[in-house]
Amino acid sequence: MLEPHLEIARLTRELASQLLEKAVMVARHFDLGTTEVRAIEQLYLSGPMTAGDLGRALALTSGSVTALVKRLQANDLVERTVDRQDRRKVWISLRDDKIEEFLRPYLSTIAQGQSVIDRFSDDDLATVTRFLKEYCTASSAENMATERETRADSAKPGGRRDASGTITGVGAGLS
Repeated sequence: MLEPHLEIARLTRELASQLLEKAVMVARHFDLGTTEVRAIEQLYLSGPMTAGDLGRALALTSGSVTALVKRLQANDLVERTVDRQDRRKVWISLRDDKIEEFLRPYLSTIAQGQSVIDRFSDDDLATVTRFLKEYCTASSAENMATERETRADSAKPGGRRDASGTITGVGAGLS
């Protein structure tokens, strides 16, 4: 039996893989890319978001988010709305007339998930929610630290280093 933290890591990875697999199937169904489907899922679950917030949620660069939103707009899936208080801020939201069509492939998944949720008490669900929030926060912080280290290593003469400290990439192993 795995240690508890390894079992949790394995199960969260398995769930993430299943969710990505569903996104791939939905992408094929709607003739979209997986990133477009992930963005639509995020907007459905979170409601209107700024491009920056959407980019952070999907781990995309600002340029990638700009291109993504343009593709979603070209497919009439999202709309951009200028913030009334801050004209510099633009909100991206799903078009109301597209939500039902997009949800159709998810209906059985939603029903299955709800049947699992119904088997747990409110206290159990609060614990799971609190755990997942803290786990996501810790994972995000670790990802940012790794990104900073990777950038710092890339800036050094000789390029990147792997976890053991071995130089990798262009010119690796050359003397």
